[in-house]
Amino acid sequence: MAAASNGSEYFEFETEVVGETPFHRPSNAESVQLDEEELMWEALSRLPSVKRGNFAILKRTPSERHGGETGGSESETIDVTKLDRTRRELLVKKALATNDQDNFRLLSAIKERLDRYRSRFHANFV
Repeated sequence: MAAASNGSEYFEFETEVVGETPFHRPSNAESVQLDEEELMWEALSRLPSVKRGNFAILKRTPSERHGGETGGSESETIDVTKLDRTRRELLVKKALATNDQDNFRLLSAIKERLDRYRSRFHANFV
């Protein structure tokens, strides 16, 4: 989740960062893109608080866009209430696709396996 300057929270997904270096100088196209992103955040912050939770910002790389256009990542505002089930599931998977989530699943599976082994082990000796 990302937070806007006014303290409200939004989902923000970044799928890929290309060509970012510490000494990278933004071009005019990049500054225009940053301005557009700031305008998008401002528009979301002006929505009523009830509707703010219904929107997510999805960042797409050129390869994910139709046609594979050149340029940086493109941000898109999505109303999650209008998504069908499969697209909503994909959006949630992208939001939760983190190393912490993978580690939690791995540790949960190991714990379940140990619990099954302990229950069988204790059943044999009782």
